[in-house]
Amino acid sequence: MNDEKDKQFWALDLEALRKAFDTYVQEHKTTAAEWGEHAKRFLEKQRVRQRESN
Repeated sequence: MNDEKDKQFWALDLEALRKAFDTYVQEHKTTAAEWGEHAKRFLEKQRVRQRESN
């Protein structure tokens, strides 16, 4: 079975995500205490964008 959960990420993908999240945090003036909830929202937005682009 080839689930999206089993998809491997390359280090460059993770670095790009980290940079994008850093930008997101700065734009939304997110505090460290809020990062967990914002990270969930950010990743969901990334998943939606990826699905739409495929």
